[in-house]
Amino acid sequence: LQNSSETTIDTQEKILNFMIDQLQLNKKDDQIAYDRCPLDNIAYSMWCHDKGVKGFTKKFVTKQINLMKESMRYLDIILLCRFDPKQAVKDDGFRDTDVNFIKEVDNIFSSLYNQYAQNPEADIFFPTGDTPCLLPLPDDPQQRIDLIAEYIAPDGALIDDEESILDPNNLNEL
Repeated sequence: LQNSSETTIDTQEKILNFMIDQLQLNKKDDQIAYDRCPLDNIAYSMWCHDKGVKGFTKKFVTKQINLMKESMRYLDIILLCRFDPKQAVKDDGFRDTDVNFIKEVDNIFSSLYNQYAQNPEADIFFPTGDTPCLLPLPDDPQQRIDLIAEYIAPDGALIDDEESILDPNNLNEL
C-alpha cells in the first residue's frame, strides 16, 4: 500500500477500516496498546485534502472523520508523540523521511489536540462523553516514561483517580 505522503484514498480507507475492525474485536476491559490509531489516519487524510491530493475531497475526509470519531469510543488513552527535530529521521523503508512532511503532519496532530483540549464539547473529531484521554508526551524519553506511568499501571490497566499520585490523598507518596 502507498502510505504517508504517497497515500491514496484506497489506502486510507483500507487502513481506517482495518484499524476500526481491530478495535471492535476487543472488549472494553482488554489492555491492548496500538502503535497507531484512527486519529493518525485522519491526520494523513487531512494533510492530503489540504495538499489537493486526488480524491481527498471534503466529502471523503468528512466521511473518514465520522468513522474515526465513533471508533474513538474503543480507546481509553492516546499518547501523542510530537516530532522532535533533535532526533534524526531514519529511513526504515516504510515511514516517510521528508522532514517538511513530518512537520506538517505533526502540526495537524497539534491542531487536533488543541481542538480536543480547548473545545471538548465542539464534537468535531471526538465523541461527546466517551472520548479517550489525549496525552501529549515530552521529548525526553525518561520524562515520557514517567508521565505514562502516571496514567498506565505496569499491568496495562489505566490508573484511576484514587490510585494516582496526583490525587491529593496520595501526596504523602511524593
